[in-house]
Amino acid sequence: MAATLNGFIANDGHSATHIRELPLNHPTDIEWMSYLSSSSEDWLVITGDQRIRKNKAEAQAFRRANLRGVVLAAAYQRTPMHRCCAVVVHQWPALIDTIERFDPPFLLEMSINFSGKFKQLSF
Repeated sequence: MAATLNGFIANDGHSATHIRELPLNHPTDIEWMSYLSSSSEDWLVITGDQRIRKNKAEAQAFRRANLRGVVLAAAYQRTPMHRCCAVVVHQWPALIDTIERFDPPFLLEMSINFSGKFKQLSF
């Protein structure tokens, strides 16, 4: 999904990077969050991993790292990848508009619907 999204957003000066592309060797969630926090880049985390908000240590690490995040709704797990990518690409302009309204740290949930709204999540 990162490669597909990157192809779409690169013309706007953005880039999408999969966690495997980071200069880390099989990092834990807490390790990659710390890495993103120490980076000079402005990151938006897009994940299908609901534990990022439910696991106390991960939620604390996410807050400490002062990150912006989007959790893909559970329905993404049961949806073919081409449709998942299509929804994320379709929602990208609305997502960028939405995240500009929030100060980090925050997590939003993205529904699988093309016209879905973003729901702010507690964590």
